Amino acid sequence: MSECYRFGVPEGPHSEPWGAEYHREAVHVYNESLPWTYQRDIAKLFRDSLSAMAEGLIPAELAEDWAIVTAYMREAADAIEDWLASGEPRPDRSGLAVSPELMADIPRVVHWDALAALTTKGGTRRLKDACVAVKLYLDAEAPQSLKASERLMLGKLASGAAISDVASEMGYSERSMYRELSRLWDKLGVSGRAAGVHKATAEGLID
Repeated sequence: MSECYRFGVPEGPHSEPWGAEYHREAVHVYNESLPWTYQRDIAKLFRDSLSAMAEGLIPAELAEDWAIVTAYMREAADAIEDWLASGEPRPDRSGLAVSPELMADIPRVVHWDALAALTTKGGTRRLKDACVAVKLYLDAEAPQSLKASERLMLGKLASGAAISDVASEMGYSERSMYRELSRLWDKLGVSGRAAGVHKATAEGLID
């Protein structure tokens, strides 16, 4: 969103884009072009991430950044779930209500300019800084340099989830997910899913 301000997008009223007020408005932006199934999967991904993050100990100097990131995911999940539970129409970009099957083919485009217009430059910058700090910490803590996202991916695959479902939940296209998995198998030195899950489980890379 930071780039949007460089192109003339005006700042909005919410100085903390990790707060409930921001997310109650943001869901309307998501609804302009994101299929409701995708929104649901994003909420679930945030819930899963929050559960995983709750199990770890963090250094005191990271406490504020951690609180911002967890608040963002919690409030986003709450707002999305409340919005979907409201039963309001979820139109595609043509303004027509369509079935979940058809909506699955709609490009997943987030209107970052509209989201930027809900918050401030300072708020956007603070959220970005917090996300970067938490990501760097989690990546450094990951066994064998596995990223937190890679461990989450492995955990989902180990549970028996289909690759297409994991891709949807983690915000990837199926093609992008296969590319990510190919890189992950190379990093683990294995040839595919079964060997990757076995090695990750045996070496304690996933629970």
